[in-house]
Order: sequence, then C-alpha cells, then structure tokens
Amino acid sequence: MSMLTLLGTGTCQLEYERRASSVLLELDTTCILFDCGHGVVQRLLEAGVRHYQIEHIVLSHFHPDHVSDLVPFLQAGAWSQRDPRSTDVHLYGPPGVRQLVDGLIQLYGERSLRQPTYAIQVHEITEGCYTVASHQFEAASLPPAGNHGLRFTWHDKTYALTGDSYFHEQEIAFLKDVDLAVIDSGHISDAQIVDLAVSTQARTIVCSHLYRELHAAHLQAEARQRGYQGTLLIGHDLMSFVL
Repeated sequence: MSMLTLLGTGTCQLEYERRASSVLLELDTTCILFDCGHGVVQRLLEAGVRHYQIEHIVLSHFHPDHVSDLVPFLQAGAWSQRDPRSTDVHLYGPPGVRQLVDGLIQLYGERSLRQPTYAIQVHEITEGCYTVASHQFEAASLPPAGNHGLRFTWHDKTYALTGDSYFHEQEIAFLKDVDLAVIDSGHISDAQIVDLAVSTQARTIVCSHLYRELHAAHLQAEARQRGYQGTLLIGHDLMSFVL
C-alpha cells in the first residue's frame, strides 16, 4: 500500500504535539522523506519505518526546522549497533545541498556520519523534472525562501508539497487542480489560505507547518462561500493518506 504521512506539522517552535516539517512518502517499496526537521527521526519509528529503510531524502530548502534531523539520521546510519545502514542514501535539494552535506561531514568527521560500506549521494536540483528511485518528480522554486516544492503523479492523481512558501502566482500555479496538497500555512494569513483554495481548486488541501491554531470549519466555510469545491484540513503529526 502506498501512503503519504505527515511526520512533522510544526515549525521552529518547540511543542509537545508537533515536530518540525517532514512528510513521508511510501510509494510501493520506496520510502522518500520530504524535509527532515527536528524530532522527525523519532516520528519515523512511530510511523513504523526504520531509518535505514529511508534511502531518499528531498530537502525543500535549508532552514533549520527543515534539515536539523539530518545529523541524527546520518549518525544513526553510521553508528547504530541495532540497525546500521548498509545501502546508499540519496539527498536531493536546491543548489547548496552538497555544501551542506560536505560541511556536516567536515564538522563531525568522516566516519561520524557515514561508513565505507555505503555512500551519501548528493543531487542538486534546480527546477524541472527529476527521478527518485524510478519515480518522476517535479521541482518548482517557490519564493521567497528559495524553497523547492515537490509535485508528482501517482496512480493518475497529482500531489504537491510546498515546504516553506507564501501566497503568490508561483504557488497558485504549483497547486492548481492537484488532488492533494500539503501547504505551508504558518507564513500566510487565514485569508490567504482561503485565497489559495479558491484560486487553485486543489481537491484536498492540508494545512501544515503551523505556527498558530487554525479552525478548519471557519476556513472551509469561507472558501465554500467563494466557490471552493474541495476540502480544507488542518494537519497533525502522523496524519496519513492512502495514495
């Protein structure tokens, strides 16, 4: 079964109920992590996935609440006595991801984050289509954070994940008519969330990356009044969708 699971729906804020940004994609036998914010490696265990099962991590951008658990993730692969990594790990991200990985290895030491039995493969993505384990994805630059959203089609349905972003024409085009969108809702107002829903007509929009409490019924009513035909949901950690 293929699944999309919100591992972390929070931000840099430290909260009991939310970890920082991350989405787990399980596409047949391939596990892909989109962003890796603080607390996410523990959420993986709660989702029933061991760290060594993740062979692909896509980073939207380099804010700490989207990348900070890379260190415990890579260290667990290199040093865990229970489940050490034996397969390569692939890291995808905007230009700068190679500098990030090289900097971490230089800081912590060559053997602290990887071992000679496998490699850390780094893939710098600009825009356009690219392949992750034979699956096709589309990257789009969403200002102002240099954020790379992730969009893909699976079993004739289209999905989009935004990481950090704001309300603008690029965001509208990226989310237009998708079947399920997970959006950053922390940097935009309630009115802009409604505007996105109305403008894109995404069939289901899940609000994530939450700095504040959102009220789904209020947002849904406002959007419906303006002609939105889909569903607005407020995300929570470990919320899952069958793809």
